[in-house]
Amino acid sequence: MSLSWLLLIGGVVLFALAIQRVPQGHAYTVHRFGAYRRTLFSGVRWILPLVESVAHRLSLTGRAIRFPAVQLSREESALRVGGCLWYQVVEPARVDPRADQLDEFVLESTHAALDDLAPWLASLEGGEFNAALKGAMNQRLGPHGLLVTRCELDRVARL
Repeated sequence: MSLSWLLLIGGVVLFALAIQRVPQGHAYTVHRFGAYRRTLFSGVRWILPLVESVAHRLSLTGRAIRFPAVQLSREESALRVGGCLWYQVVEPARVDPRADQLDEFVLESTHAALDDLAPWLASLEGGEFNAALKGAMNQRLGPHGLLVTRCELDRVARL
């Protein structure tokens, strides 16, 4: 009799582990034996317990990050910019390898885009400057499943 109870309890535990409730506006990436397998979107979903696990819980609603002031060029009249960036996960499967450090990845990509655009960014005004940077950022981040939705970097000071 006790063996049947243990089997019943084990079955209930495995059933409970198999159910995943994914909240609205989120996506979960599932790994099987440590490798990406699939993405779960909102709703009640199933995974294979003990074989698959939820690796990352990603918000699809967007994030804001503070961009610290950086110097764009090393000339006498160097331009410094700082402000905020808003970005969103649009393809969780592509984001999965970087899911643990998304903010750092976006900041590094922003630094690289600013370095590439520095020669002509100094001549642009606020709205044009942010539109050019947003376009360059989306070209860099699009293949990685991310989208820059808003960019508000301002000139901090001329050195």
